[in-house]
Amino acid sequence: MKQDVLEKLGEWWDGKSKKPLINISILNDRNFINQNELWQDENQLPDFEKIVNAQIENTKKFEYLGVSYPVLPHQWASRGTPMVMCAYLGSRVIFREQTVWFEKFIDDWWKTKIEFNERNFWVQASKKLMETQAKMIDDERIFCMPDFGDALTCFSMMRGVENLMIDIVETPEIIIEKIDEFVSAWVKAHSFFYDIFQKKLSGDASWLLWAPGKTYACQSDFSTMISPKMFEKFVVYELEKIKDYLEYIAWHLDGPDEIKHLDTLISLPYIKVIQITPGAGRPGCASSLWLPQIKKIIEKKKQVILYCGNKEEFDILIKNFPSGRALVCCGTVDFENKSDREFFKYVENFL
Repeated sequence: MKQDVLEKLGEWWDGKSKKPLINISILNDRNFINQNELWQDENQLPDFEKIVNAQIENTKKFEYLGVSYPVLPHQWASRGTPMVMCAYLGSRVIFREQTVWFEKFIDDWWKTKIEFNERNFWVQASKKLMETQAKMIDDERIFCMPDFGDALTCFSMMRGVENLMIDIVETPEIIIEKIDEFVSAWVKAHSFFYDIFQKKLSGDASWLLWAPGKTYACQSDFSTMISPKMFEKFVVYELEKIKDYLEYIAWHLDGPDEIKHLDTLISLPYIKVIQITPGAGRPGCASSLWLPQIKKIIEKKKQVILYCGNKEEFDILIKNFPSGRALVCCGTVDFENKSDREFFKYVENFL
């Protein structure tokens, strides 16, 4: 089952799908293991076999349909680790309930050298987690790479948002220099963990999606605060530095505040996929806000990842974008809810 799904995803990445792909799962059991109880202290490493066993058991709570697949995430217990390069580069890590926080530590760019050090405590934590996942998974499951993050968003955490805003205006040359260092460190980090991944699985799996070759869902949360001109100066500069290393680049378009950068993004030939993330409380992918943007993406011959939460939204997306460029994510349905049952019954016709 897993191999069949990966083959379909490989065709989709390469623009060879004949119809939209559907990602949907069914919740069969709500009794999840809270992994945070197995790793409570950020200053000590846990028993990773217990962590990974809990991850495996939690994947068994679902039935995976369409191109969904059971994946062991790169999390520290149940906590997400977005922008984890901050930890790998020297930030102090603070555990929270659902995520981790990285403390600011850069006071002077000229006294800071951005380098990847595989002996870093958190690099070793990620390494031990991935090695344990590789050892314990079966042929039906995969695990994924860390969520490394991007230069500007990581800088905003390591340096502070206000300080970085001043820096990019007053001393842009030092930020360009540090982006160069960041990309070098990023590639070394990805290569380090990719070696572990390749010993067990083919292709590569970012936090977003598996791909047939080296992949990442590039992003820049910080980009909502800068103009398209600055986006090209700093963010596209970073992408140009990394494009020859990665083979399958997706872009995580996070909310309507990033629409101002879409024309630039879809003009870049090496970006294969745009993931539309509408944002909590914002109009969904099937809304009048996003439909023209999705049309624009597909017309540029890019693949697009879309989200829907009910039959009506799914119907709009599938009728407007019937080509094989769309991957429609329907989330997880719970058959105890009548609306979920009706939603699934409709989606089932397209699987």
